[in-house]
Amino acid sequence: MMNLYKRIWPACLLLLLLLQSFTSAASAASLAPAAAPARPITVNINGIFIATDSSPFIEGGRVKMSVRTLGSLGLTFAWDAATRTATVTNPAKDTFQLVEGQRTAYKNGQPVQMDDTAGNYNGRIMVPARFVSEAFGYSVYYERTRGILFITSKDYVPDTAALLSSDLAAARLAAISLPIQYTFTPDREAESDKLRNYSYTFAANDATRYIYENGLVSTVVEIKNASAHAVWQYGTNGIPGYDLYTTLGGQEPKYMNEMFHDHFSYFGGGYRASYQTAADGSYQSFPYFTRNYGEIIQPIPE
Repeated sequence: MMNLYKRIWPACLLLLLLLQSFTSAASAASLAPAAAPARPITVNINGIFIATDSSPFIEGGRVKMSVRTLGSLGLTFAWDAATRTATVTNPAKDTFQLVEGQRTAYKNGQPVQMDDTAGNYNGRIMVPARFVSEAFGYSVYYERTRGILFITSKDYVPDTAALLSSDLAAARLAAISLPIQYTFTPDREAESDKLRNYSYTFAANDATRYIYENGLVSTVVEIKNASAHAVWQYGTNGIPGYDLYTTLGGQEPKYMNEMFHDHFSYFGGGYRASYQTAADGSYQSFPYFTRNYGEIIQPIPE
């Protein structure tokens, strides 16, 4: 009975959230644009989630980000309003100049072609994230499952000490700060632009495994050798015609009954943590606020 309860509880919770989400969407349909905006893209630089002055977005299949965001990599930014030129400089004094509306940029005075133009959006110069970052020797990876743009410097290595920390919240934060890698093709419904709401679920006192849920698809992730690996994706009741635990990729692990102890959820602009009490198996919960994405992981009361 307890195992059945553990399986049914997440589905009931998600179904309630989905019904609330659909009701809210229907009541606001007359005020909403024809296409709902995708969830804002989160930026993680060298393993740390950062706040940005303007959310990155996808245009023409490319992620664009504010050049000011690159300040977290030690780059400086200057803007010449007369020539509509942004100049980015790294610690080695290499310069990269981008002219608003043009594909041709200049690295140390030499012309180079970008795969897209730099543009002005609400007073922010947004540039192709991959081209600008790689021009200065950084690696860029956009993880569609969670809508996270990962940027790392050449000498960056994941913080293995944080992953093994006795501070459970810190270890879980380090775990979700790793880009998810796949050995199978992720389901399209798992991508972050499907719904704004999402949750992370962990086993008790564990940071080495988690489930990421977007309301349509759950992705089970294991942390091994300082890397995050998706081992299974399954559909939820949020997908018409799908039953709970319908495999969409990978293979169901044997430990799934353990995975529904601690929940950290974002829904409708608010955050809530739920955790299973040891005494009777019921759940307690509390709301909380965050300043950035990483603070979705909260300490669970003992």
